[in-house]
Amino acid sequence: MAENATHTMHNIITLRGAQVRDAKEWAAYLTESIGLYGGRVDVAFASHHWPTWGNDEIVALLEAQRDLYAYMHDQTLRMLNSGLTAREIAEEFQLPPALAEVWANRGYYGSISHNVKGIYQRYMGWFDANPAHLWEHPPVAEAKRYVKALGGITLAVSKAREFVRAGDLRFAATLLNHCVFAEPDRKKPRQLLAQV
Repeated sequence: MAENATHTMHNIITLRGAQVRDAKEWAAYLTESIGLYGGRVDVAFASHHWPTWGNDEIVALLEAQRDLYAYMHDQTLRMLNSGLTAREIAEEFQLPPALAEVWANRGYYGSISHNVKGIYQRYMGWFDANPAHLWEHPPVAEAKRYVKALGGITLAVSKAREFVRAGDLRFAATLLNHCVFAEPDRKKPRQLLAQV
């Protein structure tokens, strides 16, 4: 099975950078494998984990993985067609219990959030239809402007600490990331970002 059906959710797109894999075709190839070998297989080998033994167990794994990638694909497109952006889809997307409860469908390697963004990217590219995102500043220039707008580095870090105390680590990381890009030599923002 190479990497087509593993005991964990795989990556539709890797964080290290690669072309987006086609989740629809991935599911189709698993369907083809079930048809070709489903009645006469004793062991399935794939990377990243242990073999799967027994025809019924192998077919169950292949079916669950097929259904996982097909569902991610189809529901991402449904949500995309209803006007949601990649980030909005990633925030809202949930697997149904029948798929979520399958141990091999858990996101220890790949993740729902990253995978649905990859599927979105495959069809729509990077642009999210918001004209404000057409020509944004690069990270350092943008960060310097954010920090200035927040009243300087000291106030920006203080605001980030407030978000940490409130439990909003995601936004605290965003603010601290701007602080680090704006003034990379400052230790406190870097240390706090690392902690967050």
